[in-house]
Amino acid sequence: MRWRGVVSILLLALAWAALDDITTDNATGAFVPEYSILVVCGMWFTGVAVWLLFRRRLVLGTASLIGVAVAVIAFWSLPHHYLPPSPENYLGLVSLAWFLALAIWLVARRSGAPRPA
Repeated sequence: MRWRGVVSILLLALAWAALDDITTDNATGAFVPEYSILVVCGMWFTGVAVWLLFRRRLVLGTASLIGVAVAVIAFWSLPHHYLPPSPENYLGLVSLAWFLALAIWLVARRSGAPRPA
């Protein structure tokens, strides 16, 4: 579990950097590498959600799937060149916060800890 948390934290840092670059850069390009990072992050966290569901962590897994869906909606149309974000874009921060909390939980959790009944 710990390595999933570490990878998740690294991917969240990359996602934050990609979001920052997309929203603040003055480039006229399509931001292909940045959007690719966001897609990889979405795939990773979908995989973590499915993994949690298979481990019978239904609340965490379901909330993570909802978090991915919210992030896709929130980050579908990001503003460029310091334009103000839409209310939907702010929802993406909720997803980022959820996955940061989940990643910290994964890192802090002992792998061999018995589950309560």
